[in-house]
Amino acid sequence: MKNSLTQSMAWLHTWSGLLIGWLLFVIFVGGTIACFDTELDRWTRPGIPAGVEADPDYDAVIARLEREDPSAHVWYVYAPHERYPAIKAGGWDVGRTFSTRSFDPATGEPLPESAGGEFFFELHYDLHAGTVGMYIVGIAGMAMLVAIVSGVIIHRRIFKDFFTFRPRAGGQRAWLDGHNLTAVLGLPFHLMIAYTGVAIFVASYMLAGLHLVYNMDAEAFYDEVAPHPHREEVHRPLETRAPLAPMLADARERLGGEPWLLAVEHPGDASSVVSIGLDHSRHVAWNHRTAYYDGATGAFMAVGPEPGAAYHAYQFLGGLHMVQFGSAAYRWLYFVLGLAGCVMIASGLQVWLEKRARQVAAAGALSGYGLVRVLNAGVVGGMPLASVAMLWANRLLPMDLAGRSAWEIRAFVAAWLLAAAWAVAGVRSPRRAWRGLFGATAILLCGLPVLNLLTSRDSHLGATLARGDWALAAVDLTALALGLVFALVTWRSGRRAGVAAAGDGAMRTAAGAR
Repeated sequence: MKNSLTQSMAWLHTWSGLLIGWLLFVIFVGGTIACFDTELDRWTRPGIPAGVEADPDYDAVIARLEREDPSAHVWYVYAPHERYPAIKAGGWDVGRTFSTRSFDPATGEPLPESAGGEFFFELHYDLHAGTVGMYIVGIAGMAMLVAIVSGVIIHRRIFKDFFTFRPRAGGQRAWLDGHNLTAVLGLPFHLMIAYTGVAIFVASYMLAGLHLVYNMDAEAFYDEVAPHPHREEVHRPLETRAPLAPMLADARERLGGEPWLLAVEHPGDASSVVSIGLDHSRHVAWNHRTAYYDGATGAFMAVGPEPGAAYHAYQFLGGLHMVQFGSAAYRWLYFVLGLAGCVMIASGLQVWLEKRARQVAAAGALSGYGLVRVLNAGVVGGMPLASVAMLWANRLLPMDLAGRSAWEIRAFVAAWLLAAAWAVAGVRSPRRAWRGLFGATAILLCGLPVLNLLTSRDSHLGATLARGDWALAAVDLTALALGLVFALVTWRSGRRAGVAAAGDGAMRTAAGAR
């Protein structure tokens, strides 16, 4: 029975990991980068002022939104803060799509477009494929939970594996040690991140209760679990809009904290309501303490009730996953463990290949083995290359280019397609394919701080380190550190390839002598 269970779990672990491994790698890379999505948003917009504006001009931003998007159902305006000292604003339009832009807090003028960190955040949770992508990510998250549980069952030496790493062994042994080490190192984190990632969208993944009790009316469900003052549209135009400054001052007193999120519901209607909430950075659970005001008169309406215990638990799980609470130390912890997760997935995929290398050494790209080899190089080697290529595009594209964020995303896709083509071309020489991709990634990462120095006035390392702006400097420093890691991996790969070639040549010489 023991052997049967272990064998069954080994089979389940292998195939649940392999079939969604490449997708999980993309999700993990996106999520790891998204730990610092706000800092990356700031890095990709060099025009953002270094300090937080004392009295941001929210009314100017609202007026601009009103002119440019009169059909919006609700506008959201995020106050400047230490991590992102600019106004971020956006709205839900009639098509129920959401997008945000950044504005200068002093003038209300728009800042340059950029896909920024939000690109990786959205890639992480829905692959930029909307609802369909959200379900695909959910399936991947559930498969990851299966792989984790089955992996724990088959690891009889789980603690010993934590202290075992033999990179000089080469081949399957080295890859397996790397897989085991990173899996055990981040086991609690990986389990938490997979579970909370699925739990965040539980209302979308498990629809039975929503169907039976609320007749698929999600708004009714959320109104019950997290009630808040609400008005129906009266379909009369709003003649005058009350200034936001008095509302903000009143909310600051009533809520006992600094306002962070302003929402204007029914902005062009006489029923308009302004809600002002606190930031989430001081609590793991999302902070929903909010004051509500009449949009036309500015009169105080109510402080929204606290959600119940069940919804608070749900908020806690969401906050634990998104790590927007506390200091940067928490985000660095998530970032390092996220990198460990990326290595765990990549090394697990390589274990599958190395285990079968001798039996299918001559397999071509059209075989199952060849396909896995191409996908490993194209995804694991291509994703980092595409990510840093997008940052290069951010610095090289003109600041006033229309649709600039879309061009950055096109650069990401183009770089990834080139990486995939390189992986296909190198299917019979996998070491060469890996060296080429990792070498190119190393060059782009190490060159990014230099490019930043040449193309920005006050966002390069010389300026950020001089004024002690470590959050912005960390983007360049992290790129440089990762570039050195990729360079080291490229060098070691080339050295091993040379040793292997010398060994093959010696064997051929000996055979000829006989």
